[in-house]
Amino acid sequence: MPYARRRLALLSALLIAPSMSAADDPQNCLFCHQYRGLSRIEPSSGRVRLYFVQPEHAHGSAGPHARLACADCHNRDEVSVVPHRPVTRVDCTRTCHLPDRNGLERRFSHQNIAEMLDGSVHSPGVLSQVHLSQGGALEPEQSRCLYCHDEPLFRDPSGALPILEPLGGRTFDRCDACHREQAPTDIAYYLRHVAARLQPARPTLEVAQVCAVCHSDPAVLAAWEMDNAVASYTRSYHGKAALLGDEGAASCISCHVAPGSNAHRMLGAEHPLSAVNPTNVANSCRSTACHPGADKALAAAAAHLELPKLRGALEFVIAAFFIILTILTFGPSMVIVVLELFAIVVGRHSHADERAKRLVGALRLHPEGLRRLTRFTVSQRVQHWVLALLFVLLALTGFPMKFADQDWSRTVVRALGGLGAARLIHHWAGLALVAGALVHLIYVAWTVRQRRRQAIAAGERTTTWTALVSLPMWLSAQDGRKALRLLAYLLFLRADRPAFGRFSVKEKFEYIGVFWGVVLLGLTGAMLWGEQLTSRVLGGRVLNIALIAHTYEAFLAIIHVGILHIANVMLAPNVFPLSPATITGRTPPAELAEGHAEMVAQVARELGIEPAEGASNA
Repeated sequence: MPYARRRLALLSALLIAPSMSAADDPQNCLFCHQYRGLSRIEPSSGRVRLYFVQPEHAHGSAGPHARLACADCHNRDEVSVVPHRPVTRVDCTRTCHLPDRNGLERRFSHQNIAEMLDGSVHSPGVLSQVHLSQGGALEPEQSRCLYCHDEPLFRDPSGALPILEPLGGRTFDRCDACHREQAPTDIAYYLRHVAARLQPARPTLEVAQVCAVCHSDPAVLAAWEMDNAVASYTRSYHGKAALLGDEGAASCISCHVAPGSNAHRMLGAEHPLSAVNPTNVANSCRSTACHPGADKALAAAAAHLELPKLRGALEFVIAAFFIILTILTFGPSMVIVVLELFAIVVGRHSHADERAKRLVGALRLHPEGLRRLTRFTVSQRVQHWVLALLFVLLALTGFPMKFADQDWSRTVVRALGGLGAARLIHHWAGLALVAGALVHLIYVAWTVRQRRRQAIAAGERTTTWTALVSLPMWLSAQDGRKALRLLAYLLFLRADRPAFGRFSVKEKFEYIGVFWGVVLLGLTGAMLWGEQLTSRVLGGRVLNIALIAHTYEAFLAIIHVGILHIANVMLAPNVFPLSPATITGRTPPAELAEGHAEMVAQVARELGIEPAEGASNA
């Protein structure tokens, strides 16, 4: 009776799944094993054991084991009866008998792979000493190949041989003349088998995930006194590119296996033939797949940059400098913003504000007064909005690269057309920003020249330097004293707020910060963009410094603009929701009276205007 039921099951399988040819699954194992929920709880261990087999591995020549029957690896006597007898572990080094369509067999074995592993850094002796924090990754007698390998699919060979793409899976008519039935299967299989191996067997992130099983496990790291190399890799430029979808980014194998060599022969850094040995690592970086033609100095750029372990090194000092700079610049500015918000909440007003408000009201009624109160010219407003647009583009394309592990970063990069498009936008926006800075310097030089000519025409003695420091955006010692008086006023130590001119201390400080940021980000960005030229001229280690400086300066810029500048020009009650000064050049009356009273008083004196008591500022 059991035999009859088995025959009935086989017949049912052939009727239900007619597409499964006998050559693909001669024992019809997928009749049961194609279901994802096929599993049971082991009585001895209480663990769930899964028996699902991906059908694609056995059909369509999609996997390297596609031409093997299940019994070619599993003991035929154990699996030929249903229910199966206890199944022994598969030995991946056993000799296989691969049949072709004519019934001929050839022998194949992975024994040579086992011999390669014996002399590698992943030898059986080493792997036997690996104890993961969550328990053993493999069960007793299970093949150690499973530390790194699961059942893979062939990768699309068109990535390695683009000429295959136009064929669309077809064969040539002249081949069909003799091989109409055999050619489609054989060509598809062998093209995948050969061409797919001209590119990495796994996507870059999958390689990192495989390595992370051991190289990110806390117990393994502690036992072998290793750093978390996979974590530092994902924080590197290679890892971030991979996280954002760049499959061309270097993987662990790209660096730790010499070009053209076998991953099973991976050697430790101390071995003279290792790809990451100090004498060989430059050639690994300069492979045709990574940085062909690069100078050997490129290898000095750290692929695993761990700043906490570099105390005293230049990279650590640079990072510490930028952290301190951020605290010293952003900190005081943020304190003033918070104190100003508190003054608004408690209704604090300066006694001098009332007189300034009356002056503003009188000047707005004067035909010349309204024009003289315009703080930004058309040219300055255009420059401001060009700067704002480029800043947004740079932040939108740059910060996803810094936070590549976040979902929003991948969403932004995909919306921009992929990492390649995001990089292109970032590079050209950076060039435009530098060009804009140069145009602004020309504008400043022209303004200085005009001021000097006017002073000379008025009979005043002046120099270029005198004309330069007289510009309204120049930050002077007097501005420093006014900043201290503003802090004292906000701390209730003074009755009146200091009067500022056309531009306040905060605006001047931000202006100087833009110049500092554009110069630093422009230089370091160019160095990173042209990494081969940089390493050839300045050495590879300079790239570490450029990356640190570029990253920390970008953070400094984004928190200043995203928090302080937005709070001052958009969220402050006197200008909410946006100061019209950046569009029309005209500042709201309340903001003029409180933030630019010195300018208001000067314009009033020049026009001979004195406010009447109770004059409106509307």
